[in-house]
Amino acid sequence: MLDRLLSLLVSDTNIWIDLDNSGMINEVFQLPYKLISPDLAKKELMRPLWQSLQNLGLEFVELEPSLVSEISSLMGSHRSLSSIDLAAFLLSRKLKAVLLSGDRHLQQLAVQNGVTTHGSVWILDELIRWEIIAPQKVAETLRKIIKQGARLPAEECNKRFELWG
Repeated sequence: MLDRLLSLLVSDTNIWIDLDNSGMINEVFQLPYKLISPDLAKKELMRPLWQSLQNLGLEFVELEPSLVSEISSLMGSHRSLSSIDLAAFLLSRKLKAVLLSGDRHLQQLAVQNGVTTHGSVWILDELIRWEIIAPQKVAETLRKIIKQGARLPAEECNKRFELWG
């Protein structure tokens, strides 16, 4: 049985951009996790389109008014983060869910507040762990994501290339 902490994943928009560049969005929805995103993210999701992600299973959640107010408060002290980033953080904190984001500043905020966070490389690890995609194919995918301009941790990527072949 899955650990409760890992059964619910709240995604930031940059994760979907990386996954769209990989061509593996459909496979991500084969993972045994419930994927959600704040409804505010819809306005940022032009590629991939939020409607296509919703059709695959991404659930968009409306924030409670108290969380919307908290976004305004946090924006003053976290100028490098957008309201959508902060919405994803607050939703993951409220739901005690894992935050999926490649944004370094958002990951730092999450860690400082006890929210577990993972990025695109972790999702690729999970595709292998759950035997959805073969390691060699995932290595090709990671190269593709990097070639498209994703800013992923070089050391972590190099470890995966060695491990996956």
